[in-house]
Amino acid sequence: MEWFDLNEQLLAEAFQDRECTDLLALRSHADPVPGICRGLAARIRAAVQANGRCRLMGGENAIPQALRADAVAILRVKILVRYSLAVSEDRRQEAARAEERLDAIARGEMPFADGTPQARPAYYGRKRYRRQPQNGGIM
Repeated sequence: MEWFDLNEQLLAEAFQDRECTDLLALRSHADPVPGICRGLAARIRAAVQANGRCRLMGGENAIPQALRADAVAILRVKILVRYSLAVSEDRRQEAARAEERLDAIARGEMPFADGTPQARPAYYGRKRYRRQPQNGGIM
């Protein structure tokens, strides 16, 4: 499974060109976008780790490529809300569905695994039978 770093470069994928120029005009030296990206990456990594079927790879901002669309949907809404810009109902619903998928992955309800399954210990031994003593339990 491929992993990529969740950072500000994902904004070009999350927003249209006009929205990107508006956001660039609003961003200042105290830019919250890197912090939002780090927080979202931590949220996604926590869900993947809680699933237990996939090993975490990459740095602290790396997330699986399979969750890229979910990351884009959530990131888009978080940034628009942070800058007090209009958020359409479609985008809110898309982000809510992405959050639900992350929760399902964390609970293990949604299969999410890489190609290398984790080892499961196997125990072998003689099968034991329980039976009644021949004298009825009386010595």
